[in-house]
Amino acid sequence: MRIAKTIAALALAAAGVLTGSAAAGAAPASAWDPDAPYAVTTWHYVNERSCPSSACAYLGTIPAWTRTIAYCWYQGEPVTDAGITNDVWLLVSLQDGGQRWASAVYFQGDAYAGLPGHAACRDHTLPRPQAA
Repeated sequence: MRIAKTIAALALAAAGVLTGSAAAGAAPASAWDPDAPYAVTTWHYVNERSCPSSACAYLGTIPAWTRTIAYCWYQGEPVTDAGITNDVWLLVSLQDGGQRWASAVYFQGDAYAGLPGHAACRDHTLPRPQAA
């Protein structure tokens, strides 16, 4: 129990220090925009899903302390871990160009992992970006 409280305290401390910093240099986007991604960093391992719900297919795991790209956020199923509950999910990018959903509860920053409010996904059935 003490370890869980310590992890939660560290996560909250990191969130306070890093709030908004992940998106500071990112170009604003009115909604999903593959030309304006945001850098995000996990504080814990996070399962990647095919949609913004833990009931959706498990597709992989992002390791703790990994920096990745998020395109937008979507309000989905609430996830609780280490005493923190959040219903925001991020559409994250993979090195192979694929996209997956990950709960924002496992990312540094605020409830939106540092993404601005206007970076909301239009819906959770977004088109895949085309390769450049």
